[in-house]
Amino acid sequence: MDFSQLEIFLSIAQEKSFSRAAEKMLRTQPAISIAIKRLEEELGETLFDRSSKAGTMTEAGRILHSYAQRILNLRDEANSAISELRGMYRGRLTIGANESTSLYLLPPLLIKYRQQHPRIKIEVYRNVSERIPNEVLERNLDFGFLTFDPQHPMLQSLEVYQDELVLVVSPKHPLAKKKGVTVRELGQESFVAHNVKTPARARIFDFFAQNRTPLNISIELATLDTIKEFVKRNVGLAILPRLSVREEISSHQLVEVPVKGMKIEKTLRIVYRREQTLSHAAKSFLEIVKTEIGQ
Repeated sequence: MDFSQLEIFLSIAQEKSFSRAAEKMLRTQPAISIAIKRLEEELGETLFDRSSKAGTMTEAGRILHSYAQRILNLRDEANSAISELRGMYRGRLTIGANESTSLYLLPPLLIKYRQQHPRIKIEVYRNVSERIPNEVLERNLDFGFLTFDPQHPMLQSLEVYQDELVLVVSPKHPLAKKKGVTVRELGQESFVAHNVKTPARARIFDFFAQNRTPLNISIELATLDTIKEFVKRNVGLAILPRLSVREEISSHQLVEVPVKGMKIEKTLRIVYRREQTLSHAAKSFLEIVKTEIGQ
């Protein structure tokens, strides 16, 4: 088993076609087929269902897929680490985060990092929080930003930011003139919400349920920016992380209205592999984060 065979295997799995994989890799289809046949002979298992035209993997193929991706990631990590010994002229930093972290917390950290290491390629991926720990373990990501501690023996997490959820309304909304509201008052209002099911969203529902008040979500949207735009246009109310609305509140585009008894905090954490083999690029980013949080 060699890297070339694994690359061919993953390409077929991604393209779902031997011919498309051959075209993508600039190889002939017979060469692709021979490489897979040799890999199958070595493993003693068939990796693709030849009766399917969609390049469907067998059970053995699905098992190999995860390992193949990890092996190639380790190879890339080794190459990057060795290259970085020459002064970090090459390398890659990969980060997984949700939308609010990507838009509002990461930019100042990455700008500072970029100033120090302009030749390191930075890749930020928007991920569902539940998937991030495994992506870090699989070495698909150097770091993940989460609102919970994954409690995994191979992962380390540090608290980097303490946020809270706040109610925001349009300056044109009647509630904008009030110094505070009760949950019962909000039972008659319409809300605009994110369509991603998160722990914070669940806590909002719990808060309303504990107060025996309906939470009327009339519109669900895909991005925070779109939600804020709807609220600005007085289409509905929203409960959002303070981090994501502080500029709009400061510029009076949105109004924060305190809700009696509502205190829903979000602890943002950075998660990374506990082992001591982080790349130089990753170690440098972690140092910047620790400096910012005073560690």
